[in-house]
Amino acid sequence: MSLLLCAATSRELASLAPHFSPPEDDGQKNPWPEMHLWPLRLKHGEALCCITGVGPVNAALVMGHALSRAEAEGRAVTAAINAGLAGAFDLATHPLRSLCLVREEIWPEYGLHDGTQVSAGAFGFPLWQPEQGTAVRDRLFLAAPEEMKYPGIDCKQGVFLSCTSLTVAGVSASFARAAAMRIHFGADLENMEGFAVAYACARQGVPCLEVRSVSNKVGPRARDEKDFPGAHSALAQVLPALNLI
Repeated sequence: MSLLLCAATSRELASLAPHFSPPEDDGQKNPWPEMHLWPLRLKHGEALCCITGVGPVNAALVMGHALSRAEAEGRAVTAAINAGLAGAFDLATHPLRSLCLVREEIWPEYGLHDGTQVSAGAFGFPLWQPEQGTAVRDRLFLAAPEEMKYPGIDCKQGVFLSCTSLTVAGVSASFARAAAMRIHFGADLENMEGFAVAYACARQGVPCLEVRSVSNKVGPRARDEKDFPGAHSALAQVLPALNLI
């Protein structure tokens, strides 16, 4: 059994995973040199690490490569943990540096756009129709810790806040956009890779757990409404809280 730990950037992965050293800069700012898989020893066995790159297209590309490569090398991934930073729509309910366990990912940019908003249900083509179960359009449910196919995973009470998250290719940078996204989709967080990672895992039957550390308020924010260094540091609590180190 192999557990895949993934994050969008080398800094996020280094904050999450002990003993992981970010790859050396190759002079081209390549976020995932040759789409490497790095081995990592955890309390209950081996894990693999990968850097997805930023955004849903990079994340989907790299996850497909990582899952197939691990299987080809005899280290088939049986569970995945995606961790990284995210913005919160309301810092009163999901404060800076808080760790959030994502229960549902939404891709708000798939479907029929009527000029003001997108509706996936009005679009005739689902992303995927599994042989069993409902069609996947713009929403995916993430695994809970007890559903992970990896030994020893447990979740300490009181560490994680539950949330729903949006995955976007374009970060919300206006009050109007942030308000519209929050109202229409009812989401708590905004990130750039979660749906793509969860979707790649779902297509392979791999349970995926996602944890986000809140780094900023979604949309325009004041200086006291962001803390990227603190959010990176908070990621170090994720694996201990899941009984993995």
